[in-house]
Amino acid sequence: MRGTRPIAVHRILLTALMCIVAAVFFYPVVYVLINAFKSDALITLDPMGLPRQWYPDNFIRAWQAMEFPRVFMNTFIITVVSLSGIILISALAAYKLARTDTRLSWLLYGYFVLALVIPFQIIMVPIAVLSADLHLMNIPGIIVMYWGLGCPTAIFMFHGFIKSVPRELEESAAIDGAGQWYIFFAVVFPLLKTIVATVAVIDALWLWNDFLLPLIVIKQGTIQLAQMIFNGQFLKEYGPMTASLTLSALPIVLFYLALQKYIIKGIAAGAVKG
Repeated sequence: MRGTRPIAVHRILLTALMCIVAAVFFYPVVYVLINAFKSDALITLDPMGLPRQWYPDNFIRAWQAMEFPRVFMNTFIITVVSLSGIILISALAAYKLARTDTRLSWLLYGYFVLALVIPFQIIMVPIAVLSADLHLMNIPGIIVMYWGLGCPTAIFMFHGFIKSVPRELEESAAIDGAGQWYIFFAVVFPLLKTIVATVAVIDALWLWNDFLLPLIVIKQGTIQLAQMIFNGQFLKEYGPMTASLTLSALPIVLFYLALQKYIIKGIAAGAVKG
């Protein structure tokens, strides 16, 4: 009995600490939600308090001012097409690199890994100049840029996971007459669903919420850029601003909740097994 008391106290303290940490991280979400239903005057006077009267006009104002259906569809197209390309290109590249044991393959893999440590701010200006020279300052152009920016991380994660896939499965399919494309898409790729879901969640959060690259390349047309209308130099509309944040976050939060169980599992498989 004496030995169990310290353990019980330790667990209680640890649980209490984790609850406090969770509350600290969750409070900004609550702050945005409660202010989305308050008028600008009430937000200014009492930003931390609960709404005295629910004020849904913020959502109407945000919906109309942002042209929400249009910017939502643009952001959705950019996210879906970019994410699909990143997954497909990275999975194919990682499969070839993992199954080719040559100096060139390891050199290329090291090149992709090296790209992970280069901050976006360093290549921001060259990307802006290059996109203008190649006439890529539009939605198709930014999708191509996202493919290039997103593939290094995805290749690193796919590479480690693919190395854990038994080669015997591919050899059996090859003996039956299957080609490389069939082996990849029918044998290997279905086994990658865990890491695919992980890459999908991580990159979808990045693509949906990205602000800097769309600002540089297309200037307008996405949800994140449209929210700038409420943050002017002389006037800030806090109510519509928080309402727009709620509207923009809802789809990606639902997507995250649907696939979040794969995140830790996939990251561990991709990093440790590699």
